[in-house]
Amino acid sequence: YVFMSWRLSQQRKAAKAERKRRKQAVTNGQDPTSASRAPQVQANDDSGVKQRRAVAATGANTSGSTATPAPAVKAQSAPARSDRPTSMPIDRGADVIRREAELKRDALHVFRQLRAASTADEKIGFCKEAVEVYDSIPKRVGSGLASITSGRIVFCNALMECGGLDELRECQDSQHPDAMGLVERVVPIIFST
Repeated sequence: YVFMSWRLSQQRKAAKAERKRRKQAVTNGQDPTSASRAPQVQANDDSGVKQRRAVAATGANTSGSTATPAPAVKAQSAPARSDRPTSMPIDRGADVIRREAELKRDALHVFRQLRAASTADEKIGFCKEAVEVYDSIPKRVGSGLASITSGRIVFCNALMECGGLDELRECQDSQHPDAMGLVERVVPIIFST
């Protein structure tokens, strides 16, 4: 559990560094796709600042060289806020809400049984059942990515209502494949915000 949360934080740091690298490439007038091919900085290495400074210094040295400077690109300002189209709320039909409510009901049922289970074998059986419910989300709510994501969030919210982190810790401690399958599916969603 600790490793997975550490790994997620490292992935977030790497993604943030990649976004900064691309943004820096755009501001320097470079192709952002070539910036993504730049050498990757290890997530646990704190030399990212040094590397960005070196890239910025290199950019400053090349701009002061005797070569002809690149043509200046006029920055375009973003349109005024009133010119932007406003987003309309998405109409989620009664059928979508009903399917998500059924998913939540089934997930709550499994997680309450998991919490009330007294033996390790019972807990593992309910973990297996929870994995089956999770894997059936595309069939239950629809195959679109937005529907699947929404269904997974509903599933994780049901887990959190039932004291989910404590249950996940117990599942992880058991080291059973079904219990670990539940942890592997749920933890990235819980800690993605």
